[in-house]
Amino acid sequence: MWSIRKSYSLIVIAAVAAATLTPTAAAARGAEVTEIEIHCVVYVTSQAEDGEYRMSSPECHPTKEEAARAAAEPFLRPQAADLDSGIFAMSSFTLGIHYDGSNGSGSSIRVVGTSCTGGHWNTPHWFDNRESSSCNGCYRLRHYDKPAKKGSGTNTYGAGTTDNLASWMNNRTESVAYFSS
Repeated sequence: MWSIRKSYSLIVIAAVAAATLTPTAAAARGAEVTEIEIHCVVYVTSQAEDGEYRMSSPECHPTKEEAARAAAEPFLRPQAADLDSGIFAMSSFTLGIHYDGSNGSGSSIRVVGTSCTGGHWNTPHWFDNRESSSCNGCYRLRHYDKPAKKGSGTNTYGAGTTDNLASWMNNRTESVAYFSS
């Protein structure tokens, strides 16, 4: 059974995908382009042997504040799509917030989990190669230009700080690992 939140998330994801494809065509016609800003939250539900986080479906919101409120919900919470399966998100704090604009601006994805021990998250295809800045929940976030912690990478440091990615990694992130040191 579809929940309202799940339906809203799918509509918002479709809007983000359309917004990322439409500006080029509109700009070519000389039209003014307005990007739709969206803020999603994903929860770590488990971790594979190789360290990859298994994630919930994204819950997307029109504002950063609504996404922050969603991420602050209780520690053990069933995901709408997983109620029948009994899968619960084991998450307690924001590991990192990833923005498609510099200095923590633009659309974002907030990753909520339980530890900063090197586990990694692969960006969803609609957010591949869009990240320009991150707010660290863990002390160090390692951004890679390929899925599964492969390829070139750069670090952002300091829990609670928002940093721009190195210029050569701007809009090139496809996976992120989360570390306590």
